[in-house]
Amino acid sequence: MASNWTVCGVCDFRNIQKTSVVWCSECDEGLCDECKEHHSAVKSSRNHSVIPVTEYQKLPLNVLAITQTCQKHKEQYQTFCKKHDCPCCRRCVIETHNECKDLTAIDDIIHDIKSSNAFLELEKQLSELLENIKRVQNDRIKNLKDLKEERDMIAHDIEQTRNKINDYLDKIQDNLLKELAFTEENEGKKIKQLLSLIEENEREIKDLQVNLTNIKEHASDLQAFLALKHIEKDVTDKAEYIQFVVKSEDMKTKTFSFVVSEKVRNFVGIEHFGSVVVNSKSCKVVVTGNKTQQAQMTVPNTVSKNIDKIKLKKIMEIDLQSKLTRGCAILPNGKMMFCVDDVMKIVALNSNGTFDFEIKLKIKPCDIAYIEAENIVLVTSGNSSQAVIHIVDLNSRSIKQTMKVTSSAYGIAIRINAIVYCEGHSGIIEMHLNDESKQTLVSVNMPSFSYVAFHKNRVYYTNKDTNAVVCHNINGNLEWQLKDSSNICYPQGISVDVSGNVYVACRNSSTVIIISSDGTNFRNILSASDGLKNPRALQFDQTSNKLLVVNSSGKALLYDVS
Repeated sequence: MASNWTVCGVCDFRNIQKTSVVWCSECDEGLCDECKEHHSAVKSSRNHSVIPVTEYQKLPLNVLAITQTCQKHKEQYQTFCKKHDCPCCRRCVIETHNECKDLTAIDDIIHDIKSSNAFLELEKQLSELLENIKRVQNDRIKNLKDLKEERDMIAHDIEQTRNKINDYLDKIQDNLLKELAFTEENEGKKIKQLLSLIEENEREIKDLQVNLTNIKEHASDLQAFLALKHIEKDVTDKAEYIQFVVKSEDMKTKTFSFVVSEKVRNFVGIEHFGSVVVNSKSCKVVVTGNKTQQAQMTVPNTVSKNIDKIKLKKIMEIDLQSKLTRGCAILPNGKMMFCVDDVMKIVALNSNGTFDFEIKLKIKPCDIAYIEAENIVLVTSGNSSQAVIHIVDLNSRSIKQTMKVTSSAYGIAIRINAIVYCEGHSGIIEMHLNDESKQTLVSVNMPSFSYVAFHKNRVYYTNKDTNAVVCHNINGNLEWQLKDSSNICYPQGISVDVSGNVYVACRNSSTVIIISSDGTNFRNILSASDGLKNPRALQFDQTSNKLLVVNSSGKALLYDVS
């Protein structure tokens, strides 16, 4: 058991009861105010890092219980035995692990553990698990909706059939409608039961995420390393459970159909209209991140598709009939949405380019991003008098929520359960939608009308003032920067494909360029000869491999990318 973090360890040794205010992970004990001063002054401990006890106690109980010394010999751990998967003190090595060959200094194995591939991979897998949970939920909710729609259609067919025959069939009709309702209710119950189990697993996974975050921020390296193994097992179990659910009978999509009886057609010897049949077809949910856990996980490298082999084929041109369009998005159903600055609205078009609907706003919209799970779009305010981000509900076609931001918000992108946006003069900001908490991912003097994209723990943004496209990792460190004023002239909209290649709309050169994932190569893929004139916005849809490019004047072009 770890030291009691609620009392000062030094005072407790002297049989004095004082409450600890800070915790020293290297000393493995709490310190009161007085002892904290001595601790920071003594040569042997002045370089130790301490954290407030209120922060330390946020760690999970099983992590707080982890001891950093050998309980058998009361000595500090010095090595780690990979054969037995346990830490060892000096005497443990002599007494128990003398013949073990795979011994490693524990300082080496826990060095930078919180930024290791194992930690990053575990964070990624937790996010993937939540995404998989959400996919399963959405699939089951859609099946519920489809069952209701099919029930309504069949009920209509039954009533139409009923109208062709005499009143003698009233009772048979009622019985069949009851059978239909019962079947729909019975199948619906099965789906709801599965959704209930899925939601329980979702809560547990979110708890693991919170625990992992707190471990990363507050646990000692040893605690983080040892706790990591417990969480890895839980993650493996959850991943296996999701795989089991997806392959189970309960995940087969249920549909109804109505079969008209042959006797009804002949109007002779009628006993029933037909029967309600429940059909099953394979689940379309694709689970990501499905792989066997290894003793030490690594972050896979993404192999970029050669940008010289990428080809574009124009699908359509669309006249948006606007003077200034700044942002665009492609939805999973093929619909396209645009931020029209001059008339302060967002416009939705069908996949064939025809008008669907528009939503008027009180701001001049700059950029737009879509969240499929909630069927909402987030719209930034650009240089409007209000510095806000609107959450627009596409079901009700109204503003659901308005979030105030510190300064003007320009480009926006989605990152798992958060949004990432460009904030004027501040940099790239990440905001969690559940509590609107924010953190700065990249601190930079961000110019107006910079756009952002996010892909696999990398943040990409455009800087029109320096004619640059910049890439940072999730920790804010610069990965690469590309400047070429002759080709990258006033860069605006930015998007990334599945291979990590970057697409950028260059307004003043009327081009779209593609940049390799490592930032070393680029080429023009669209120009004025293709119909571009001061392009501001673009969006690459990774599902359909389509590229949407929008000129400032409101002309939109849609391409297939291969």
